[in-house]
Amino acid sequence: MKIKNSNLLGRILFPGMITVLVAVMLLFSCKKGLVETVSVKNDMVEAAKVLDSKVLSGNVTIESNESELALNYNNGNKYILIEKIHGTKPIGINGIHSAEVITSKCGIILKDLSNNKILLLTNNDSESIKIFEKVKLLFDKNLETATVFGVTVVNAEKV
Repeated sequence: MKIKNSNLLGRILFPGMITVLVAVMLLFSCKKGLVETVSVKNDMVEAAKVLDSKVLSGNVTIESNESELALNYNNGNKYILIEKIHGTKPIGINGIHSAEVITSKCGIILKDLSNNKILLLTNNDSESIKIFEKVKLLFDKNLETATVFGVTVVNAEKV
């Protein structure tokens, strides 16, 4: 005695399972290839290499007056004090809440993560200006530069 329904069910299920298996294999093999071939240019990492420093990322609060700026990085993890040069144009730094920061002996790079605006604050000496001219070439657009009198970084990391 043969059952005709089981043969019909096998004809429908077997090709369907093969199709699903092939689709899953193609899906995962395509994702693997995308991950390997995509490379993202990170200008902040390249700038950190030039300045022999590292990129910090976190929240920032800023206080400013006509003679200095004070950046509070990650709720007091670092305090960055920047002394402005009197008589220069104002630095457009207000309104930044989340940023990538690079501190170095030559100055500060600040990247506003909400709009990708880059701010280069260069120390007022010939060596720093020369190094920051190289750094400036790493960034394509949305760049503002300013020369400052000096930068003091206070590390207040909790141990």
